[in-house]
Amino acid sequence: MKAKLALLCFFLFASQAFADAEISEIKIGLDGDRVLTTFTLTGAFDQRFSERVDSGLPTAILYRLELFRDRKRWWDRHLRESTFEVVATYDAVARAYTVHYKLNDKLIESRTVRERKALEEAMTRVENLPAFSVAGLPHEWRLLVKAEAELGSRTILSLIPVTISTDWRESPKFRPPGVP
Repeated sequence: MKAKLALLCFFLFASQAFADAEISEIKIGLDGDRVLTTFTLTGAFDQRFSERVDSGLPTAILYRLELFRDRKRWWDRHLRESTFEVVATYDAVARAYTVHYKLNDKLIESRTVRERKALEEAMTRVENLPAFSVAGLPHEWRLLVKAEAELGSRTILSLIPVTISTDWRESPKFRPPGVP
């Protein structure tokens, strides 16, 4: 009986490892053979995340994006994956936040913001991100993008590390360019 109660408590605490944040509707744009994704992460800046940013340590949000071939009567086929990382560091002397953007571990942009609202927008709003190339894929395939965000980690019962992440969100289905 005690084991069942302990297991029940464990699952109760483990369920809190999911973030209250969620990814808004994903919008897809095509620029030649590049897939441009646009979405917003809402609810990410809770008290714990804000304290981590204000501590001055690099604080990251890792967005995982996956490209799938949509199939009506079978599991979707995984085609490609991409990561987009936004890292913020607070400089207490200058009272400014430095934000770095990395796409697939390559630095693509850095900027400095001074206001908290601008920081939240810089870390949670992704616009026209060239996440994938659809070159070489058949034009008749229906494709979709799935995205999730990792907001760091925490421990359960001071012993078990878990990753704080959002649920996966799917984009509307689309076809590669070239379909008449």
